[in-house]
Amino acid sequence: MTLLLVLRVIHVVAGVFWAGTMFFVVLLLEPSVRSVGPDGAKVMGALQARGFMTIMPVVALLTILSGIGLYWRILGSPGPSWVASSYGAVLAAGGMAALVAFVIGIAVMRPATLAAGVLMRNAGGLPEGPERDAALQRVQVLRGRARGAARVVFVLLMLAVLTMAVARYA
Repeated sequence: MTLLLVLRVIHVVAGVFWAGTMFFVVLLLEPSVRSVGPDGAKVMGALQARGFMTIMPVVALLTILSGIGLYWRILGSPGPSWVASSYGAVLAAGGMAALVAFVIGIAVMRPATLAAGVLMRNAGGLPEGPERDAALQRVQVLRGRARGAARVVFVLLMLAVLTMAVARYA
């Protein structure tokens, strides 16, 4: 019983942080940062300096691992019987959405964001000219890739949250 309670607390708190942060980033922060132009890069740099790009994957992983632990404890040992009930199937769908969101975040969003930050810092030291323009253009491409990935992660996490909210009623 204690393990179940600990897993549930970790899952809910970490999941709220992960999903809530992604909702905030996609709906409010990123559009605001983009609207202020070059000064927005300072905000993103400050977030990265505070460990945002390290904290988020750790929180996401805690959410996923505690979710797997809960799934295992609530529905029994792993295997095809896991999704035999509609409750299990809905939880599995939400879990898969979160897992895919995590993979996209780690494989696409995080690398593009980090690379854009490094390239932006380096471009700041370049003299005006084609080399600097090319670097800034590459920053825009990377930011666009990160923005697109963040939107997909947002949708997947919305799906995960909704499935967790309604699974009991399936």
